[in-house]
Amino acid sequence: MTILHWIGNFLRHQLDLVPLSTARWFMVGLYLILMFWIIQLPSTETNPPDRSGTWRGDLKIWAWFALMFQIIIYSVF
Repeated sequence: MTILHWIGNFLRHQLDLVPLSTARWFMVGLYLILMFWIIQLPSTETNPPDRSGTWRGDLKIWAWFALMFQIIIYSVF
């Protein structure tokens, strides 16, 4: 066994000690923080230059929906 095997086995053992519910809520919390950050971005940074006037061109709306979908998946499964 090499040193990398020892490190990998140690990390695997440590991560096995974390309950799945804790990991699930950590990921949901991380996505919620990311959603809050996305909403705070100015529209000038999230709109492509060729679609500046439409709501469909605002990329933060679509990013928010994608993150909401991931939160639902993590919460249910």
